[in-house]
Amino acid sequence: MSTAPRGRRPRVVALVSARMASSRYPGKALVPLAGRPLLAVLLERVASARGLDAVVLATSNNRENDVLAWVAADGGFGVFRGDEDDVLRRHVECAHATGAEHVVRVTGDNPLTDIETLEHLVGLHLAGGADYTYVPGDALLMGILPEVVSAEALERSWHRGEARHRSELVTLYIKEHPAEFKIRTAELPAGLYRPQYRLTVDEAEDVALMQGLFDRLAAPGKIVTAREAVVVLDREPELALVNGHLRHKAANLRSVELDGRIAGAPR
Repeated sequence: MSTAPRGRRPRVVALVSARMASSRYPGKALVPLAGRPLLAVLLERVASARGLDAVVLATSNNRENDVLAWVAADGGFGVFRGDEDDVLRRHVECAHATGAEHVVRVTGDNPLTDIETLEHLVGLHLAGGADYTYVPGDALLMGILPEVVSAEALERSWHRGEARHRSELVTLYIKEHPAEFKIRTAELPAGLYRPQYRLTVDEAEDVALMQGLFDRLAAPGKIVTAREAVVVLDREPELALVNGHLRHKAANLRSVELDGRIAGAPR
């Protein structure tokens, strides 16, 4: 819960976690979307959200990630570098370094993270004094969801959790121990729920789909939205078939399964 003095709005920082390494598609953070690196597009999109005090790239100390740090810095964004594999620790340390009391967690392979949802979650989180606020259920599989976590909850998760809780599924400990945290849940904005669409970037087919969407939607100075992407896929169902056969990560399926244990989540 927030420790900010009464009357002062807590500091909220969006942490975009990305690195060059990937078991399926190394370097995906740099794939071009309408001529710009995916990471640059994502950072710009997140920065367009209201209610954030800063947007920071959280990457690792490995030298191969120097190029990601350069992309972020070139766009005017802060950069934090930490542990390559202990992603939870990287988030904890980044929150400390940026003075964040609450963190909006955005993964670097979700270039169409929904800004409308992000703004709603931040407002709900702060109003309710929550530790963790997110959209439960299989909407996660769309690859457009941010989540909001207090810095204190992240730190508690790191200290109490095991090695498996410190991987890229940063909020696993919270989901496995919901009684230890104050959790708020929300729904996607009306008309956005399409769990059959895969808008994350993890394999070559995902890249092809995302590039097809940005070729159709991008324009100079324009922020492409998740809602626009859904409209295109509704209108061109054959485009969704480009990556429709791919299986989701086991960690994400496990996360969806755990939602049934959290009050307010769909059963």
